[in-house]
Amino acid sequence: MVRFGMVAAALALMASPLLAQESTDDLKKELEQLRKEVDSLKAVNSTKEIPAMGKIDADAMAADESPIMTLFKGTKLSGHVDTAYRFSFNRLNEGIGEPVATNNPIRAFDNSDNSFFLHAVQLNLERMATKDLIVGYHIELMFGSDIKWMDATALGIQEGWIQILAPLGNGLDIRVGKMASLIGYEVVENTNNLNYSRGVLWQQAEPITATGVRATYSFSEQFSSTIGFSNGRNFSFFPAVTTTDLDADHGKAFEAQVMIKPIKDLWVAVNFNVGNETTGALGGGSSADKFYIFNIVAEYKMDKLTLAVNFDQASSEGVGNQKVASNRAPQRGIAVYGKYQLTDAFATGARVEYFSDTDGAVLTSNFVAPSGDTGTGARVITLTLTQELKVAQNLILRFEFRHDSSNQHLFANRGENNRPARGDNSLAIEALLPF
Repeated sequence: MVRFGMVAAALALMASPLLAQESTDDLKKELEQLRKEVDSLKAVNSTKEIPAMGKIDADAMAADESPIMTLFKGTKLSGHVDTAYRFSFNRLNEGIGEPVATNNPIRAFDNSDNSFFLHAVQLNLERMATKDLIVGYHIELMFGSDIKWMDATALGIQEGWIQILAPLGNGLDIRVGKMASLIGYEVVENTNNLNYSRGVLWQQAEPITATGVRATYSFSEQFSSTIGFSNGRNFSFFPAVTTTDLDADHGKAFEAQVMIKPIKDLWVAVNFNVGNETTGALGGGSSADKFYIFNIVAEYKMDKLTLAVNFDQASSEGVGNQKVASNRAPQRGIAVYGKYQLTDAFATGARVEYFSDTDGAVLTSNFVAPSGDTGTGARVITLTLTQELKVAQNLILRFEFRHDSSNQHLFANRGENNRPARGDNSLAIEALLPF
């Protein structure tokens, strides 16, 4: 047995090199076969065309490099939902079919009493121009009661403009379309206002939008200027109400702004708007129906405190109940704003306004004052207190008290048998959700 084992071991040692050689040869054959298959696949892919598409030109622009696709890729989506409830101590517009005059005549958007409002559901699409892509655009789609109050024909378009950043110096910003007015501190979007209700200056003295062309040049971070031409105000009952984006009378308006930022937290804007309206909507009908608005706005932020002031000096011809039809009817006013951020969740704001309509061009011309009021004009003072609460860092709740008073009987008090009144007090709560 020992001899047999030794013989087997010797045979195994003699066979090992032969087996190893055979295994190596097999691996070489398999490797060569794989190489041939890879080369064959490469040859097929290099000549194969995509069905019904053809070859792609090597110099053709890739889909994600197309200017149109790049424009939409950079688009930012934002917006807000704005709802509220308002109650007046004058118990205005009770019953069905009450005239508008029994509401609060100096208020915008929230002039109805004991009412829930869906003020706005707004969607913003924006892609601002850059040096790499000099074309941009901005669209604001608004649905709700606010857009109908401003313009029943607007079809939900609050703003819509095209932007061109011309390669001139630091860049000349040119915008064409329907844009927000340069004038005033308050805006349509309540997410950017300090109070729930809009002020009397915003409604009675200032335009809301301008449809035309506008160019802005920034000389430095501290100084910029803007000029533009638009269709004008085209207003009917209130100067702020733009009844159409089209120009009903071919009268144009010129606008100009100078913006100064002397220090980091302070900015001052000086605005001027002048034009003419020649339709009967202004009560005149001659080419002499000119208007102008001079406006100064300033804002200063210091830690948790925000302070702002808004001054308006306006004048118009051929409107309302002015004393002499050929004379100019002046309107002037000032609003002072303040807001203090107590905590991340709580803030308190206040607004005090004074507005004088010397000849009654926009106040008493649309609301019949009772006998006993002296003069044709009116003065209005408003005080607004707003408490703001943020819920979950997104939802904004505003609780507001507002007092309106006038030297004339501009208001009605349904609580006292619809007796004319010189003022109105109201409470409101707003739920505002920006996104």
